[in-house]
Amino acid sequence: MEIINLKENEDLGFWGIKRTSSTKLLILGNETKEYDVYNIPVDRLVYNLSNGRMYMEVKKFESENDIRLEDLRKDDVERYNSEVENLIWSTSEDRNAGTKNDIKTHGQLEPGVVLDDGTVIDGNRRFTCIRKLHREFPDDERFKYFRAALVKVDGQAITRELLKKYELKVQFGTEEKLGYNTINMYMSIYDLVEKSKTFDYTTVADLVGKKSNDIAKIVNTCRLVDEFLDYIKKPGEYVLAEKYNVYWPLEEFGKYLKKNESNLTKLEIAGRKNIYFDYLLTLNLELKTQNLRDGLIKRVFDKPNETDNLIDKHNEIIGDKIHDIINLAEDNDSFVEQMDLLSKSESAKDDEDVYRNLLNKVTSKKQADIPVKECKKALETLQGLIVKALLKSENEIAKEKLDEISKTIDDIIRVANELKLEINNHE
Repeated sequence: MEIINLKENEDLGFWGIKRTSSTKLLILGNETKEYDVYNIPVDRLVYNLSNGRMYMEVKKFESENDIRLEDLRKDDVERYNSEVENLIWSTSEDRNAGTKNDIKTHGQLEPGVVLDDGTVIDGNRRFTCIRKLHREFPDDERFKYFRAALVKVDGQAITRELLKKYELKVQFGTEEKLGYNTINMYMSIYDLVEKSKTFDYTTVADLVGKKSNDIAKIVNTCRLVDEFLDYIKKPGEYVLAEKYNVYWPLEEFGKYLKKNESNLTKLEIAGRKNIYFDYLLTLNLELKTQNLRDGLIKRVFDKPNETDNLIDKHNEIIGDKIHDIINLAEDNDSFVEQMDLLSKSESAKDDEDVYRNLLNKVTSKKQADIPVKECKKALETLQGLIVKALLKSENEIAKEKLDEISKTIDDIIRVANELKLEINNHE
């Protein structure tokens, strides 16, 4: 069945669209407007191509099937709808099944929003459930239609940019929806402000309820995700970023680079990036994000000599093997299979031992520095102690405080002598 196109034919009856008695309030930009709600045949509608809540799933589908959904929509809209329906359903089957059962029992209570070209920009999950129910119960009138407000894009009062802002608000504008899939949200934000440059940081931050600094951090991290994929020679293959769960570790690495890159040479930055990316591929760590943050970033990277030695040993043990796989693996499956084998090899175990031993070494040194720092701190405190005001005072409170200070100094001298004696006896 042909998808709605009201620009070519404004006759709603031609498309089988029936007006209901309901209306829906929409906030578009700074204006709130009431729109009529219609029953629209489900077969006349098409999924929203730019649904940010499915960003990773879309990229995975396109990678695995070697086809862009944008092209599929143009060439075969029925297959396009079917594939997107499967993607939406798979993102949260339990939740979607619950919505489907609720619609089956009570009908569609909340109207969606449809554009004049048949695109569903609000209510894709409800649309999915109704499509499934329509196939199960083809004669049931309740499931032949999707209830939605119809919005005409005139390019003036209602522009594509305005509707994109509305989509963002719908997809990510509440806490409940933020929890739906955070990575999808972040990658789609990155696409909007960095790649397509549809909106600036401030606009997106306002729409999704975050601060501009938060958006900057998201973009910084997603930029590193892309850099990681370039490093493994699989640009745009977000299925691999998902496989190796790189986002959160790279967020911590991004913070480190932003804080320290002005003090590092290009060679030092490249070396740190390479070993960090390699560790994401082969290092077997529990709580990888915390371990790399508290270990590699905080305890190793601030020691140039230790960092250089670690990089040299890593490259000697396993680094070259990682790059052989990167250079020779022809597809994602081959890359993952070979990298998994390498991560379980003796080379990977030896590489991990080198990393853990270095952490133990720098941790021990750090612990050894603590008594020295504490002694110096105590000395600085005593050197900065001022008692002249108390000495000049004649009142009883001042005398009591001076006596208390004197007794405390006696205790300090006693403890200091005991510590010194312990050190001398050890020697």
